[in-house]
Amino acid sequence: MHTVDDDLFKRQAALETVFGFSQADLAANRSGELSAAQKERISKAHFANSRFAWVAFSIVFGVAFLGFCAEMVRTGAFGIRSLSAYVGVTVFFGLILWGFILFHRYQMKRTLRDGKAFPVKGKILLFTMRYDKLLHRYFCIGGHRFQIERYDHFELLQQSGLAGQEAVMYVSTPREAVQSVELKT
Repeated sequence: MHTVDDDLFKRQAALETVFGFSQADLAANRSGELSAAQKERISKAHFANSRFAWVAFSIVFGVAFLGFCAEMVRTGAFGIRSLSAYVGVTVFFGLILWGFILFHRYQMKRTLRDGKAFPVKGKILLFTMRYDKLLHRYFCIGGHRFQIERYDHFELLQQSGLAGQEAVMYVSTPREAVQSVELKT
């Protein structure tokens, strides 16, 4: 026998799974603050993304360097001009990547320093949009929409019957990210 409380508990558990928060995090967010665990997750995610960006950059430009060297051996043209062009392009894109990482690090540090979460109230909307032949899935409350990267998480939200439910979403600032969501009874 299903009760309203069981359904509410299951829906709330689905939100906790998708957005990765605990009841302790939710309690901190209700008071307008980020919990220590949320701050740690924000920091870890930033540094993991930064490492991934540098590794991807190194792989792309490492493979390009091997191709560059193979072409120089094939043609017998060991020119300083060609090497300078390769190094220049690598440094240029490295500086762009470094700038993006520094900008996001600054946003992350401001978010951690301020440690604030603001409430957004409204009905939950779940929808998909097509951009350039790709489907993007979104979770939205009160005009604030956040992309759901994982398909299984979006499916979990849909199957839990969350669409149309009244909720309060707590969003970090200045880097807007969902920190927790609480269903209203």
